[in-house]
Amino acid sequence: MKRKIVRHGSSSLTITLPIKWVEKFNLKKGDELNIEEAGPMLMLTTEQEIASPKKEVSITESGIFTKNNLSHLYQLGYDEIEVRFDESSVLEEIKKRLPNCIGFEIIDQKDNMVYIKSIATTIESEFDTLLRKSFQITNEMARCILDILKKNHYEKLKEIRNMEALNNKFTDVCIRILNKKGYKIPKRTMQIYEIVKNIERIADEFKYICDLFSGYSKKIDKDMLNNFADAVDYYMVFYNMFYKFDQGLKKKIYLDRKNLLDRYYSALERSKGINSRFLHHMINIVQKTYDGAGGYFALVL
Repeated sequence: MKRKIVRHGSSSLTITLPIKWVEKFNLKKGDELNIEEAGPMLMLTTEQEIASPKKEVSITESGIFTKNNLSHLYQLGYDEIEVRFDESSVLEEIKKRLPNCIGFEIIDQKDNMVYIKSIATTIESEFDTLLRKSFQITNEMARCILDILKKNHYEKLKEIRNMEALNNKFTDVCIRILNKKGYKIPKRTMQIYEIVKNIERIADEFKYICDLFSGYSKKIDKDMLNNFADAVDYYMVFYNMFYKFDQGLKKKIYLDRKNLLDRYYSALERSKGINSRFLHHMINIVQKTYDGAGGYFALVL
Protein backbone atom coordinates (compact mmCIF):
# COMPACT_ATOMS: atom_id res chain seq x y z
CA MET A 1 0.00 0.00 0.00
CA LYS A 2 1.42 3.38 -0.99
CA ARG A 3 0.43 6.93 -0.08
CA LYS A 4 1.60 10.25 -1.55
CA ILE A 5 2.90 12.97 0.73
CA VAL A 6 0.84 16.16 0.58
CA ARG A 7 2.12 19.61 1.62
CA HIS A 8 -0.04 21.74 3.92
CA GLY A 9 1.28 25.24 4.50
CA SER A 10 4.98 25.96 4.54
CA SER A 11 6.16 23.27 6.97
CA SER A 12 3.57 20.47 7.25
CA LEU A 13 3.57 17.23 5.27
CA THR A 14 0.67 14.79 5.57
CA ILE A 15 -0.53 11.46 4.23
CA THR A 16 -4.05 9.98 4.21
CA LEU A 17 -5.03 6.95 6.29
CA PRO A 18 -6.50 3.85 4.60
CA ILE A 19 -10.27 4.10 4.98
CA LYS A 20 -10.67 0.37 5.78
CA TRP A 21 -8.25 0.71 8.71
CA VAL A 22 -10.05 3.86 9.92
CA GLU A 23 -13.43 2.09 9.81
CA LYS A 24 -12.05 -1.06 11.41
CA PHE A 25 -11.05 0.88 14.54
CA ASN A 26 -13.89 3.42 14.37
CA LEU A 27 -11.48 6.35 14.19
CA LYS A 28 -12.67 9.93 13.80
CA LYS A 29 -11.38 13.48 13.68
CA GLY A 30 -9.52 14.41 16.87
CA ASP A 31 -8.53 10.84 17.86
CA GLU A 32 -4.89 10.35 18.82
CA LEU A 33 -2.55 7.86 17.16
CA ASN A 34 0.83 6.59 18.35
CA ILE A 35 3.83 6.90 16.01
CA GLU A 36 7.12 5.10 16.58
CA GLU A 37 10.25 5.49 14.48
CA ALA A 38 12.14 2.37 13.39
CA GLY A 39 14.82 3.41 10.93
CA PRO A 40 13.15 4.00 7.56
CA MET A 41 9.81 2.83 9.00
CA LEU A 42 7.11 4.62 10.96
CA MET A 43 4.81 2.38 12.99
CA LEU A 44 1.34 3.86 13.41
CA THR A 45 -0.89 2.34 16.13
CA THR A 46 -4.14 3.13 17.90
CA GLU A 47 -5.43 2.22 21.34
CA GLN A 48 -8.96 2.01 19.95
CA GLU A 49 -10.65 -1.38 19.87
CA ILE A 50 -11.68 -2.92 16.58
CA ALA A 51 -15.22 -1.77 15.92
CA SER A 52 -17.46 -4.83 16.34
CA PRO A 53 -20.91 -4.37 14.80
CA LYS A 54 -23.84 -6.44 15.87
CA LYS A 55 -23.78 -9.97 14.47
CA GLU A 56 -27.05 -11.48 13.30
CA VAL A 57 -27.25 -15.24 12.75
CA SER A 58 -30.19 -17.02 11.16
CA ILE A 59 -30.25 -20.80 11.44
CA THR A 60 -32.18 -21.10 8.18
CA GLU A 61 -29.24 -19.48 6.37
CA SER A 62 -26.16 -20.60 8.30
CA GLY A 63 -27.23 -24.08 9.36
CA ILE A 64 -27.05 -25.60 12.84
CA PHE A 65 -25.87 -23.27 15.61
CA THR A 66 -23.96 -24.94 18.48
CA LYS A 67 -22.39 -23.79 21.72
CA ASN A 68 -19.01 -23.78 19.94
CA ASN A 69 -20.36 -21.26 17.43
CA LEU A 70 -21.18 -18.95 20.33
CA SER A 71 -17.61 -19.31 21.61
CA HIS A 72 -16.27 -18.44 18.16
CA LEU A 73 -18.35 -15.24 17.97
CA TYR A 74 -17.24 -14.34 21.49
CA GLN A 75 -13.58 -14.86 20.60
CA LEU A 76 -13.98 -12.78 17.43
CA GLY A 77 -14.91 -9.80 19.60
CA TYR A 78 -18.60 -9.23 18.86
CA ASP A 79 -20.40 -7.26 21.58
CA GLU A 80 -23.94 -7.88 20.34
CA ILE A 81 -25.25 -11.13 18.88
CA GLU A 82 -28.76 -11.95 17.70
CA VAL A 83 -29.54 -15.59 16.90
CA ARG A 84 -32.78 -16.60 15.19
CA PHE A 85 -33.70 -20.28 15.36
CA ASP A 86 -36.49 -22.77 14.78
CA GLU A 87 -35.78 -25.33 17.50
CA SER A 88 -35.50 -24.77 21.26
CA SER A 89 -32.41 -27.01 21.35
CA VAL A 90 -30.43 -24.08 19.91
CA LEU A 91 -31.32 -21.95 22.92
CA GLU A 92 -30.26 -24.77 25.25
CA GLU A 93 -26.88 -24.97 23.47
CA ILE A 94 -26.42 -21.23 23.92
CA LYS A 95 -27.29 -21.36 27.62
CA LYS A 96 -24.81 -24.19 28.19
CA ARG A 97 -21.91 -22.13 26.84
CA LEU A 98 -22.95 -18.64 27.99
CA PRO A 99 -21.36 -18.95 31.49
CA ASN A 100 -17.98 -19.50 29.78
CA CYS A 101 -18.27 -16.22 27.86
CA ILE A 102 -17.21 -13.73 30.52
CA GLY A 103 -19.35 -10.58 30.31
CA PHE A 104 -22.00 -12.01 27.95
CA GLU A 105 -25.63 -11.89 29.10
CA ILE A 106 -28.98 -12.66 27.46
CA ILE A 107 -30.73 -9.30 27.19
CA ASP A 108 -33.83 -10.38 25.25
CA GLN A 109 -35.39 -13.73 24.49
CA LYS A 110 -38.43 -14.78 22.43
CA ASP A 111 -39.77 -18.03 21.04
CA ASN A 112 -37.42 -18.04 18.06
CA MET A 113 -34.81 -15.39 18.92
CA VAL A 114 -32.19 -14.66 21.55
CA TYR A 115 -30.27 -11.39 21.89
CA ILE A 116 -26.89 -11.49 23.68
CA LYS A 117 -24.82 -8.48 24.69
CA SER A 118 -21.47 -7.90 26.36
CA ILE A 119 -21.83 -5.93 29.59
CA ALA A 120 -18.14 -6.13 30.53
CA THR A 121 -15.57 -3.56 29.48
CA THR A 122 -12.92 -3.22 32.20
CA ILE A 123 -11.94 -6.90 32.08
CA GLU A 124 -10.70 -6.43 28.53
CA SER A 125 -7.86 -4.22 29.79
CA GLU A 126 -6.47 -7.04 31.93
CA PHE A 127 -4.95 -9.36 29.32
CA ASP A 128 -1.75 -10.12 31.27
CA THR A 129 -3.69 -11.02 34.42
CA LEU A 130 -6.06 -13.29 32.49
CA LEU A 131 -3.18 -15.01 30.70
CA ARG A 132 -1.43 -15.72 34.01
CA LYS A 133 -4.68 -17.21 35.38
CA SER A 134 -4.88 -19.47 32.32
CA PHE A 135 -1.36 -20.70 33.03
CA GLN A 136 -2.01 -21.15 36.75
CA ILE A 137 -5.15 -23.24 36.23
CA THR A 138 -3.28 -25.51 33.83
CA ASN A 139 -0.41 -25.76 36.31
CA GLU A 140 -2.80 -26.79 39.08
CA MET A 141 -4.43 -29.41 36.88
CA ALA A 142 -1.03 -30.91 36.07
CA ARG A 143 0.15 -31.08 39.69
CA CYS A 144 -3.14 -32.41 41.06
CA ILE A 145 -3.53 -35.13 38.43
CA LEU A 146 0.01 -36.37 39.04
CA ASP A 147 -0.59 -36.50 42.78
CA ILE A 148 -3.95 -38.26 42.36
CA LEU A 149 -2.51 -40.91 40.05
CA LYS A 150 0.39 -41.59 42.42
CA LYS A 151 -1.98 -42.05 45.37
CA ASN A 152 -4.67 -43.95 43.39
CA HIS A 153 -7.32 -41.43 44.46
CA TYR A 154 -9.10 -41.64 41.11
CA GLU A 155 -12.42 -40.44 42.53
CA LYS A 156 -10.95 -36.92 42.79
CA LEU A 157 -10.31 -36.64 39.05
CA LYS A 158 -13.85 -35.43 38.30
CA GLU A 159 -13.25 -32.32 40.40
CA ILE A 160 -9.95 -31.60 38.64
CA ARG A 161 -11.55 -32.16 35.24
CA ASN A 162 -13.95 -29.28 35.91
CA MET A 163 -10.97 -26.90 36.10
CA GLU A 164 -10.57 -27.20 32.33
CA ALA A 165 -13.85 -25.30 31.83
CA LEU A 166 -12.44 -22.48 33.95
CA ASN A 167 -9.29 -22.51 31.84
CA ASN A 168 -11.47 -22.15 28.74
CA LYS A 169 -13.11 -19.06 30.22
CA PHE A 170 -9.79 -17.29 30.60
CA THR A 171 -8.25 -18.40 27.30
CA ASP A 172 -11.43 -17.46 25.44
CA VAL A 173 -11.43 -13.93 26.85
CA CYS A 174 -7.70 -13.63 26.05
CA ILE A 175 -8.40 -14.53 22.42
CA ARG A 176 -11.33 -12.09 22.38
CA ILE A 177 -9.05 -9.28 23.58
CA LEU A 178 -6.44 -10.13 20.93
CA ASN A 179 -9.09 -10.02 18.21
CA LYS A 180 -10.51 -6.70 19.44
CA LYS A 181 -7.36 -4.87 20.48
CA GLY A 182 -4.37 -6.89 19.41
CA TYR A 183 -1.39 -7.39 21.71
CA LYS A 184 0.44 -4.58 23.49
CA ILE A 185 3.26 -5.24 21.00
CA PRO A 186 1.19 -5.11 17.78
CA LYS A 187 3.70 -7.02 15.65
CA ARG A 188 3.63 -9.93 18.11
CA THR A 189 -0.13 -10.56 18.25
CA MET A 190 0.15 -13.78 16.23
CA GLN A 191 2.83 -15.15 18.56
CA ILE A 192 0.90 -14.47 21.77
CA TYR A 193 -2.21 -15.95 20.13
CA GLU A 194 -0.25 -19.16 19.50
CA ILE A 195 0.77 -19.26 23.15
CA VAL A 196 -2.80 -18.81 24.42
CA LYS A 197 -4.18 -21.50 22.11
CA ASN A 198 -1.57 -24.01 23.22
CA ILE A 199 -2.23 -23.36 26.91
CA GLU A 200 -5.86 -24.19 26.20
CA ARG A 201 -4.89 -27.32 24.24
CA ILE A 202 -2.57 -28.55 27.00
CA ALA A 203 -5.39 -28.16 29.53
CA ASP A 204 -7.52 -30.28 27.17
CA GLU A 205 -4.95 -33.08 27.37
CA PHE A 206 -5.06 -32.99 31.17
CA LYS A 207 -8.85 -33.18 30.96
CA TYR A 208 -8.61 -36.24 28.70
CA ILE A 209 -6.30 -37.91 31.23
CA CYS A 210 -8.93 -37.28 33.92
CA ASP A 211 -11.50 -38.99 31.67
CA LEU A 212 -9.09 -41.84 30.97
CA PHE A 213 -8.64 -42.80 34.62
CA SER A 214 -12.09 -41.86 35.91
CA GLY A 215 -13.46 -45.02 37.51
CA TYR A 216 -10.08 -46.77 37.23
CA SER A 217 -9.22 -49.09 40.12
CA LYS A 218 -5.81 -50.58 39.36
CA LYS A 219 -2.41 -49.25 40.35
CA ILE A 220 -0.62 -47.42 37.56
CA ASP A 221 2.77 -48.73 36.50
CA LYS A 222 5.65 -46.81 38.11
CA ASP A 223 7.41 -46.25 34.78
CA MET A 224 4.22 -44.73 33.36
CA LEU A 225 3.95 -42.36 36.32
CA ASN A 226 7.58 -41.32 35.86
CA ASN A 227 6.88 -40.67 32.19
CA PHE A 228 3.91 -38.50 33.07
CA ALA A 229 5.88 -36.64 35.74
CA ASP A 230 8.48 -35.78 33.11
CA ALA A 231 5.78 -34.47 30.76
CA VAL A 232 4.44 -32.27 33.57
CA ASP A 233 7.96 -31.03 34.34
CA TYR A 234 8.48 -30.19 30.67
CA TYR A 235 5.33 -28.09 30.62
CA MET A 236 6.38 -26.33 33.83
CA VAL A 237 9.70 -25.38 32.21
CA PHE A 238 7.67 -23.46 29.61
CA TYR A 239 5.63 -21.70 32.30
CA ASN A 240 8.68 -20.72 34.35
CA MET A 241 10.53 -19.51 31.27
CA PHE A 242 7.57 -17.41 30.10
CA TYR A 243 7.66 -15.32 33.27
CA LYS A 244 11.42 -15.32 33.77
CA PHE A 245 13.54 -16.00 30.73
CA ASP A 246 16.53 -18.23 31.33
CA GLN A 247 18.91 -19.58 28.68
CA GLY A 248 19.14 -22.91 30.48
CA LEU A 249 15.34 -23.33 30.35
CA LYS A 250 15.32 -22.48 26.66
CA LYS A 251 17.92 -25.17 26.08
CA LYS A 252 15.81 -27.70 28.02
CA ILE A 253 12.80 -26.92 25.85
CA TYR A 254 14.78 -27.69 22.71
CA LEU A 255 16.76 -30.72 23.93
CA ASP A 256 14.26 -32.47 26.21
CA ARG A 257 11.51 -32.61 23.62
CA LYS A 258 13.31 -35.11 21.41
CA ASN A 259 14.44 -37.25 24.35
CA LEU A 260 10.94 -37.38 25.79
CA LEU A 261 9.24 -38.14 22.49
CA ASP A 262 11.76 -40.88 21.65
CA ARG A 263 11.10 -42.48 25.04
CA TYR A 264 7.32 -42.20 24.73
CA TYR A 265 7.20 -43.59 21.19
CA SER A 266 9.42 -46.49 22.22
CA ALA A 267 7.14 -47.24 25.18
CA LEU A 268 4.10 -46.90 22.93
CA GLU A 269 5.35 -49.73 20.71
CA ARG A 270 5.44 -52.05 23.74
CA SER A 271 2.22 -50.92 25.43
CA LYS A 272 -1.47 -51.58 24.90
CA GLY A 273 -4.84 -50.56 26.29
CA ILE A 274 -5.00 -47.70 28.75
CA ASN A 275 -1.21 -47.26 28.83
CA SER A 276 -1.18 -46.61 25.07
CA ARG A 277 -3.79 -43.91 25.45
CA PHE A 278 -1.94 -42.42 28.43
CA LEU A 279 1.25 -42.20 26.37
CA HIS A 280 -0.66 -40.61 23.52
CA HIS A 281 -1.72 -37.75 25.81
CA MET A 282 1.83 -37.35 27.15
CA ILE A 283 3.12 -37.01 23.59
CA ASN A 284 0.52 -34.33 22.91
CA ILE A 285 1.42 -32.43 26.09
CA VAL A 286 5.08 -32.33 25.11
CA GLN A 287 4.39 -31.34 21.50
CA LYS A 288 1.89 -28.62 22.37
CA THR A 289 4.22 -27.28 25.04
CA TYR A 290 6.96 -27.10 22.41
CA ASP A 291 4.62 -25.32 20.00
CA GLY A 292 3.67 -22.79 22.67
CA ALA A 293 7.33 -22.24 23.53
CA GLY A 294 8.02 -21.62 19.84
CA GLY A 295 5.51 -18.76 19.93
CA TYR A 296 7.26 -17.42 23.03
CA PHE A 297 10.72 -17.53 21.44
CA ALA A 298 9.37 -15.53 18.48
CA LEU A 299 7.63 -13.15 20.89
CA VAL A 300 10.82 -12.16 22.70
CA LEU A 301 13.04 -11.78 19.62
